[in-house]
Amino acid sequence: MLLPRVLTAVIGIPVVALLIHLGSLPYAAFVFTIIALALYEYYILMKLGGKPVQGPTLFVMGLILPAALFLDHSTIAQAGGDNFAGSAVTLTVITALVYEIFSKNKYLERIGFTLLGLFMISWCMVHLIALRSIRPDGEALTFMLIVTVWVMDTAAYAFGRSFGKRQLSTISPKKTWEGALAGFVSAILMTLLSRALMHNSISVAFAVTAGTLIGVFGQLSDIAESMVKRAAGVKDSSNLLPGHGGILDRFDSYIFLAPVIYYFTVYAR
Repeated sequence: MLLPRVLTAVIGIPVVALLIHLGSLPYAAFVFTIIALALYEYYILMKLGGKPVQGPTLFVMGLILPAALFLDHSTIAQAGGDNFAGSAVTLTVITALVYEIFSKNKYLERIGFTLLGLFMISWCMVHLIALRSIRPDGEALTFMLIVTVWVMDTAAYAFGRSFGKRQLSTISPKKTWEGALAGFVSAILMTLLSRALMHNSISVAFAVTAGTLIGVFGQLSDIAESMVKRAAGVKDSSNLLPGHGGILDRFDSYIFLAPVIYYFTVYAR
């Protein structure tokens, strides 16, 4: 199991790094692909768990939502944008309700599960594009987020496996408070290291706060995705990435972190 995991990382990490560096359409296409695959995994998870979900609404609006934000040039936190994103959010809610009105068998729960997938995956994760679009250091901030999450996850897993004793959550029985603390500390250390590599273009306060947010919300996001999998009764969202599970398993931390770090950056400047 270790070899496929290592091979996937060896191939995947340089590709992701290149796409982040290129930015613009290549990076946006990458994020859109991640969103599309994650939506498919979510749809399958809901089916496996016997949860009703609107497939057409999920896939169509699931791509329109991030496309609208991209067309807004990532100005959702600013006044005077083109309002594509706001229109898409409104249309998403209306579409989910109208779909159910004309369905033969009507389930209020189906609206809820559909909107959960749309906003959890499409809306939250498209902020990875918004973060990369920040000027002048969006590329550096994106690398800071990605690398910090990788280090945090590794530290939490390694320390928790070796020294963990107190269970963190019944949702993820193998996660421990000791591992979570190791992940939290490593996140702050990595953002401080990133600050040095960015030639101190961000303040110490910014780096520490960003590390704190990553250390908290990244691990909460992981548990939130596990909650969805547990509802479906599966361990991994798919086997798309050998040794890593599915797209949702690999990118689960960014569900919370993409918008949290983006808005923190916008409002802190």
